[in-house]
Amino acid sequence: MKVWGLFVFHTASLLTLVLGQCKFPSHKLLPEKLTALNKLKPLMGKRFSVVDTSGYSYNVGICTDAEADGSAKDVGVLQKKLKDESFRVVVGKYTHSQIMAGPNWVLLEYGDGKPYGNHCNSGPRRAVIMFTCDESATDSKPGMLILEENTNKTKDCYYLFQLDHKEICDRTSSTVLSLGSIFLIIFFSVVAVYLVVGALYMRFALGAKGMEQIPNYSFWQDFGNLQADGCNFLCRSGDGNKGQRRYQGIGDDQLEERDDRDDNLLPM
Repeated sequence: MKVWGLFVFHTASLLTLVLGQCKFPSHKLLPEKLTALNKLKPLMGKRFSVVDTSGYSYNVGICTDAEADGSAKDVGVLQKKLKDESFRVVVGKYTHSQIMAGPNWVLLEYGDGKPYGNHCNSGPRRAVIMFTCDESATDSKPGMLILEENTNKTKDCYYLFQLDHKEICDRTSSTVLSLGSIFLIIFFSVVAVYLVVGALYMRFALGAKGMEQIPNYSFWQDFGNLQADGCNFLCRSGDGNKGQRRYQGIGDDQLEERDDRDDNLLPM
């Protein structure tokens, strides 16, 4: 019951997070959407700005108002002209959001912006913010860019932004252990348990002392000797001529004896 209560509380808090800031009217609360929101959560409530080469500035709020003074309610991206303070265009609202994510990126879209006049069949503007991983980018030094305003379509025109930030980086992949590392961890863990438990058993159950406390001490001692013998046999060279049978030449004494015998065989 306690676990179920925690689950309900956690789900309710996520619903409040989704509905209280960015709203996703066309999305169901699916696990992949929650994963994307969790990746974006460290940046929620923060504001960024960027200026393009045409003299426009853009204030971008991450699931919050683009203007800190509250003058642009529900507006996630607001376009302004540097030379005309009265020029203000709503590019997208975070109350009409969509989201998706990958290992090192998040794509957040704001819709329901101000309709175009002569482009895209007078459809509403949209802001597409591509969050990418950059370990060197922080709140004080973000990598915010506006890549394009795509109006060469009959509908679904958009402003494309890119925001690099270290919070988007997937740090779980860097902590994944390889199969070799897992094998070594298991192997050394088993060896450590074997030595500790075996030594305790030998000492307190069998009363062993000194080196005899090592589990299966006689086996390991013989095992070491066998290894030493094998190394000695394979790696060391001795006197190759020792113990070999040698051929001896015929000496003069042998010839003399043979001659005496031959003389005895001759007829007198």
